[in-house]
Amino acid sequence: MRVATSASSSVTPNEVNSEPTCYCGLQSPILMAKTKKNAGRRFHGCAKFDSPSCCNFFMWVDPKIPNHVRDMIVDLLERNQTLSESSQSRGDGVEVSSLLAEIKTQKAKNRRLKVELAQVKKGKMLYQSAFILCKCYIAILVMYNVKVGGKFLSLP
Repeated sequence: MRVATSASSSVTPNEVNSEPTCYCGLQSPILMAKTKKNAGRRFHGCAKFDSPSCCNFFMWVDPKIPNHVRDMIVDLLERNQTLSESSQSRGDGVEVSSLLAEIKTQKAKNRRLKVELAQVKKGKMLYQSAFILCKCYIAILVMYNVKVGGKFLSLP
């Protein structure tokens, strides 16, 4: 079994146990490389990787990835970083819960407006029906030549 102490050395996955421990004696977590050369490639590192007492244990989990796949991963990581920075610079500190509450409020308002619109349309239809009935009544009076009060639709 070959294990190197340098941060750039590695051991192939077939040469180690499935749950390696770092030189500190702790179970080694699986981390993901974010460098352009190895973007997205997983590796085992020291359990104290963010501490000054890190033992610099390092072992690749994934085999080397093809350049075109690496380039896609790098592009996606850069896009993600750009989106994160742009949302921070715009001050998008609005929480999702407040946005969901606003959506719920707007949907309720939309439902109320639809009900109100339906009532207005119904009222409009009633007025149109009354107007048509009046026109029909006048037409019937004219057709039958009905006289009102002894005079045919005369004004005073």
